[in-house]
Amino acid sequence: MSFRAGKLTGIFIGTRKGAAKIAIEGAELVAGHGIKGDSHAGRDADRQVSLFESELLGTLRAEGFDVTAEKISANLITENIRLDSLAVGTRLRIGSSVIEISEPRVPCRNLTRIDNRLPKRLYGNCGLLGRITAGGIVRAGDSIEVLTAEHPQTTA
Repeated sequence: MSFRAGKLTGIFIGTRKGAAKIAIEGAELVAGHGIKGDSHAGRDADRQVSLFESELLGTLRAEGFDVTAEKISANLITENIRLDSLAVGTRLRIGSSVIEISEPRVPCRNLTRIDNRLPKRLYGNCGLLGRITAGGIVRAGDSIEVLTAEHPQTTA
């Protein structure tokens, strides 16, 4: 089983679906459910947690978008991992938690509140959604291991 390492740079939860998320230092990832306290938890078995690259946030700001991790509405912000290169079925280990990638994240209309051009800019590069297969506590600064999928699937 091969792996690459990255870092968890931010954790965000929201109290209402579609609203900006708030930064927290640590969170409980609940297997089969989501992030404890997040509005998306328990709603969809394949969309329990969302991931977004910190490097892409920097690129968007350099391009003139007024975007922050809170506004982008993702749960986990990663560093040093090319999320768009990961296949469905790839697993990420953060501490004792494991997240299995279930699908690419698609830009939603809520991004137009930031900038009308943002959904089009992010299409095909908006992060990933996953399911929590092993729960545990995660903290900003934790390392992330990208584990090779046992049965990789391609995304359509």
